[in-house]
Amino acid sequence: MKHKASLWFGEFGTSVHITDVHWEGDISQQELIAVADQISPDWQTIDLELDPHHPCHGQTYRLARPWPNPEEAEDALRAIEMEDALDGQYVWVHCCQIVIDPRGELIDEAGRAYRQSFSTVMFCTEFTSFEDIALQCDEHFGKGEWDEYELYLDDELPTPVASFG
Repeated sequence: MKHKASLWFGEFGTSVHITDVHWEGDISQQELIAVADQISPDWQTIDLELDPHHPCHGQTYRLARPWPNPEEAEDALRAIEMEDALDGQYVWVHCCQIVIDPRGELIDEAGRAYRQSFSTVMFCTEFTSFEDIALQCDEHFGKGEWDEYELYLDDELPTPVASFG
């Protein structure tokens, strides 16, 4: 049996069709949401149409995007506010890759020796978004090769203790 889900953006009745997804067999709501998120992060509703041979064919099934929990919404709002505050300012980016050396002097929970060290890059750029900073870190280390970054305004950097040149 082949089923169809239509992804829609906007409020019901005034929404815009994004695309249709077809699949065979059963699928859970969580699996369908995951597929929809991969296709378009903008979907707001999914209309399900079951195969004509399915016993429930003809009934309307509508799945609405679940709203984020309040903590996620607050975090997203803080990120937007921070992006607005930093927009257009020059920031120093300290991008870091954590390197685990198995010949180290620290012991992990499993009793294995390791040494944690860091490979870092620091660069200055005009801030546009956190996503843009992440893309620039990808350029310096390679996609998925860095672990974290920190941002500093020019006047928040400590005074250098030494220089070479």
